[in-house]
Amino acid sequence: MRNKRPLAAGLIAAMTLLSSCVTNPNSPKMDESAKAAGRRAATMVQDKGAAAVVRVMFNGTYCRRGSVRLQKIVDGKIDEGPFVEIGQPLGPDDMLGLKDVAKLSFQMLTLNLAAVAKASAVEDIRTSFRAIEPGRYVITVAECDNGDSHAAMGYANLGSIGDKEKKPQIPLLGDNSIVIGKGEIVDAGIVDIVSTGSTGFLFGHQTARLAGSEAPQPLREAMKLNLPDVYAGITYTKFSAYEGILFPLNLQPKEK
Repeated sequence: MRNKRPLAAGLIAAMTLLSSCVTNPNSPKMDESAKAAGRRAATMVQDKGAAAVVRVMFNGTYCRRGSVRLQKIVDGKIDEGPFVEIGQPLGPDDMLGLKDVAKLSFQMLTLNLAAVAKASAVEDIRTSFRAIEPGRYVITVAECDNGDSHAAMGYANLGSIGDKEKKPQIPLLGDNSIVIGKGEIVDAGIVDIVSTGSTGFLFGHQTARLAGSEAPQPLREAMKLNLPDVYAGITYTKFSAYEGILFPLNLQPKEK
């Protein structure tokens, strides 16, 4: 296991170079893989009840890969059940098993660059839908990866490896909540991680809050032009601040 991470890191670096060309989100054009991804949204609705896509920004700039982790809100409380992530995966570092590493290593050694490029392809942020169950959700983690830089909120919610107890989930500040309706294909617009300052202490860290906005017109026009059937069924909305007071289920105030 000790050799896995250095090898994975080397592969990720090589794959980043191969996948450095990212689609311009303001372009009206879509390649066939982006169109195919958009068409899969209908199947996701059949499987889970709904589909959703979101893009992450950091201080107003699109992230090459970005995602938000969502927890369901049940009776005004954060459910500790399985989370769901929507957006674009942050790369193979989170998913590489030993078989994956071996396979990618072989592809690299045999100069099978086409296969490596396919494995590392950055999804088109306009059509990277994810299957999701209907319900109200709150963001507990937001991440932005640009290859040479990384920004994140909510890492305290992840806990540490080996934790036996479920860690209470705390919602992120700002526009952190959304409602996904049954049977909907939801375009959740943009979630921007906006810097608000610094703690100012030794070894301090930057502070931030989330700002939600609906999908801008260029993204909508691209969907309308390339995937008119999918576009006709999309619900355009955005994340907004949850107005209630959220408590993790295991931090509920005790009744007197």
